[in-house]
Amino acid sequence: MTRVAIIGTGLIGASIGLGLREQADQKTIEIVGYDRNTQRARAAERRDAIDKRENSALAAVQDASLVIISTPILAMREVMEEIRNALMPGAVVTDTGSTKGEVMRWARDLLPDSIHFVGGHPMAGKTEVGAEHAEPTLFEDARWVVVPTRAASQEAVETVTGFAAGLGAKPMFMDPDEHDAYVAAVSHLPMLAAGALFRLTHDSEAWPELSMLASSGFRDTTRLAGTDEQMAHDIALTNRDQVVHWLQRYRGAIYELEDQLQDLDGDEALLEWFAKLNFDYIGFREGQIGRVEIDQQRELPDISITDMFMGGALADRLRQLTERARDAERRR
Repeated sequence: MTRVAIIGTGLIGASIGLGLREQADQKTIEIVGYDRNTQRARAAERRDAIDKRENSALAAVQDASLVIISTPILAMREVMEEIRNALMPGAVVTDTGSTKGEVMRWARDLLPDSIHFVGGHPMAGKTEVGAEHAEPTLFEDARWVVVPTRAASQEAVETVTGFAAGLGAKPMFMDPDEHDAYVAAVSHLPMLAAGALFRLTHDSEAWPELSMLASSGFRDTTRLAGTDEQMAHDIALTNRDQVVHWLQRYRGAIYELEDQLQDLDGDEALLEWFAKLNFDYIGFREGQIGRVEIDQQRELPDISITDMFMGGALADRLRQLTERARDAERRR
């Protein structure tokens, strides 16, 4: 019987366990779990995300051919130090951390040469934490970033990609530094931007009134402010440089938008900015992702084509702005 050890039985770890239970023949696989928080471990056991709950990470990895470290990022180093002498030779070890550079360095420095480490990051999750919110379908159609070490065997890499695909995810190979740069933009920056917006409004003296007016748009925009504080802190500390880089670029984009809003003669340019923004976002929402050949790229239509596709609404708006500008000029 194949033994799989899950170290960390929160939302991600328990969802992996549930997914494995659905995909694998239970007569051929045993899923054992350990979590420093015994309540989380018991919750995973109650959900049948694991077959057996161990009292230590050391005990959980005994005779395990696949070890999945799904703890908060900063705890992964300690886990590696604890389990390194108990790992079975030839075992495959992977993780689910949101940053990869530090994790890969810890694995290189701490884990024995007799095992195969293949880094991983499922691009899926929720703001809720704990096995109570786990779902076997959490990873369906999500990208699962795979970051092998140079020493990992092809068989080990295929084990991780196969297990991710079995959970419904789409494996995607990346370099650790490349991964950290990109997820800083599309995962870590949105989390921090949501937090900054919520902090700004919540700390306002007008918050009692603002909170009464805040509706779905505000809740959707600030949803990631509810990210588990330990996860958010670990991400910030282990991907600091990349997060700062994207915060600086975001600040630049905000300044550019502010300049456009203050330009009293730029109403038409501002409308074009919103129109292009809407056009590009709709393309993303409809599945236009990844690199596209030049002859396949969508281009923002000019006014005459916009008339055909949008019933002339945008063109009418541009004409109204032009007339408004002329009226203002005549009044001067």
